[in-house]
Amino acid sequence: MEISVIVPCFNAERFLRVCLESLRAQKTPDLEMIFIDDGSTDATGAILDAFAREEPRAKVIHTLNKGVSAARNRGIAMATGRYIAFVDADDALEEDSFARLYQAAMRSGAQITSANHILFDEALGQRVPVEIEPVRQQPSEIVKEIIHMHRIYNNLWNKLYLRDLFDGGMRLDESVRIGEDALLNLRLYLRAKRVTHLAECTYVYRIHARSAMANIGQYSQAHQPMLRSMDSILLSEGIKELYFRDFLQSCIWIEEKENGIKASMKVFNERIRPLVLHGVDANRVPQRDRTIYRLVQKGYFPQFYLMQRVKEKVTGRKWGIRR
Repeated sequence: MEISVIVPCFNAERFLRVCLESLRAQKTPDLEMIFIDDGSTDATGAILDAFAREEPRAKVIHTLNKGVSAARNRGIAMATGRYIAFVDADDALEEDSFARLYQAAMRSGAQITSANHILFDEALGQRVPVEIEPVRQQPSEIVKEIIHMHRIYNNLWNKLYLRDLFDGGMRLDESVRIGEDALLNLRLYLRAKRVTHLAECTYVYRIHARSAMANIGQYSQAHQPMLRSMDSILLSEGIKELYFRDFLQSCIWIEEKENGIKASMKVFNERIRPLVLHGVDANRVPQRDRTIYRLVQKGYFPQFYLMQRVKEKVTGRKWGIRR
């Protein structure tokens, strides 16, 4: 078996058949499809069972509702393929998606192969390609992009992972509800030695009223568990100082996205600064970031940041994250 594709499903009857047909159309390489019915109360379970009776590559597991991360973790534990892929039940694959990802992995020897994707806005009926910004294909560079909330590298879907990367209990954090994909990808890219990106759109991500990101509520508050977990990962790997500015920018961006620039800076020293400085050894901060570190440490960063944002408008040169 070459690829195990894991599909968590919860009350997905509205879109599930489109997803299933896009999976059925993937003819090569050899696939096993692992569907985890996460305690659905609609017709999801029945649709999956009917599909499995017709599709010999499909396996269906019905569980109590424990959330998408638990469902994916169950699928990872069951996977037997050389590679693992993830698909969400309300999304779909483009034609020959897995064949193209697999061929790119074979050519490059990459342990993680990513690709571009299509955003499909259900309300507008529009398909918008999401293409990658130029990024050097080195795991250390991808880690920086993940910390920056990258719109491609943060997602588990639209990638092919060598199954060996999950050895030793590499799993999703089931206590984190928003950003759990990014946290696992952060750990996987830290473990990977070779990665590649396919400049083709192989996945269709559906935007609709019931999607997780459409119901996120208070953006900053919802992302705090992810930021705390990211902080823990960076510290445990001994690399928080190396990515000090990146983590700082991400913490600001999440607050700013909900509350704006000035409001974010008013609460920076009280709300953002403690997590940014947590566990940081000043002597290990790279020389290029020491001025920024001292500004944060002494409580002067908000004034500096507001000036940088004014400069951005004048020069067009961005200091923070703008996605």
